[in-house]
Amino acid sequence: MREEVLWTGKPVIRRLFNRYDHLAAMLVLIVLLGLLGVAVAADTRPALQATAAGGGLLLVHAGVRFLQLRRLTYVVTDRRVLVDAGVVWRRTTTARLTGLASPVVLPERGGTGTITFGPVEPYLVAAARYGAHRTKSGQLPVVLAGIAEPARVRALLAKAIGEAKAPPDPDTSAV
Repeated sequence: MREEVLWTGKPVIRRLFNRYDHLAAMLVLIVLLGLLGVAVAADTRPALQATAAGGGLLLVHAGVRFLQLRRLTYVVTDRRVLVDAGVVWRRTTTARLTGLASPVVLPERGGTGTITFGPVEPYLVAAARYGAHRTKSGQLPVVLAGIAEPARVRALLAKAIGEAKAPPDPDTSAV
């Protein structure tokens, strides 16, 4: 019996920084503004170079996030959910439908949403949203982030999980 693809999609790219990045970005901006103030007041070249380097790091961070989201692909089959991610090296995370809890939609701005399977800690959702696979504590949960029609995809996933967990029909299995 062949595996049938039920849905495939990519995240909608809206924000390159998630809510957990904002604190780090604010701290970097405060340091950059302080260095820029020192550079202007003292007319020192190292402070200007450090300011430019910090700004460059923020741009690199945004660029890497953009590439991560651009290369992220989700596939739902009648047996599994696959998350294919990676900027340079591709890595696929697979979860069997029989092992997943019922899907939950976390609404986002602009009508998009993130789909998790059962309750998941917000920091794990943030890590998995860009295609990360592991943290120091272990494997990350499967998360479908930035889904354009989350209610429709959630209904499709709920139906597929229900069918995968249902016992096979005895009439058709004997044939």
